[in-house]
Amino acid sequence: MRHHHSVLKEGAVAGMLGAFAVAIWFLVLDVYQGRALFTPSVLGQMLLMGRATPATDAIDSTAVALYTVFHFAAFALFGMFVTKLVHLAVNVPVIRFGLVMVFVVFEVFFWGFTYMFFAGTRGLFPRGAILIANTAAAVVMATYLWRRHPSLKRALRHEPLGF
Repeated sequence: MRHHHSVLKEGAVAGMLGAFAVAIWFLVLDVYQGRALFTPSVLGQMLLMGRATPATDAIDSTAVALYTVFHFAAFALFGMFVTKLVHLAVNVPVIRFGLVMVFVVFEVFFWGFTYMFFAGTRGLFPRGAILIANTAAAVVMATYLWRRHPSLKRALRHEPLGF
């Protein structure tokens, strides 16, 4: 039986799941530290409002809203990209290796991004917390796509990473 898989729909769902994993992780950390919504407030101020030094004494609700929209949109687009790779990987073995590389680049990019561009906030966003958030997003997205594509499981048994 053939199944129709939509890159847009599956990608958006995968991306939303990843975005929720990251958002929930940072919300839990923020609440634990007694400053709910601190992370999206600071990131929204810096990334989307252009503030070199974000206000850390109060939550900026505009920054939270802007960053939340940006965060989910970025993850939806990334989810579509990964989903397209998954669809291709079913029939093109070397793309399977590309999926592994996407995970590595995903982790390294965000690790380096926070280090290079937010030198003034290194203490606000511990790198371990970022690594955990991105790994959680990758695991949630991969699990969703893995369950949606049994044909990829079968293909991996024959040629795991295209070699």
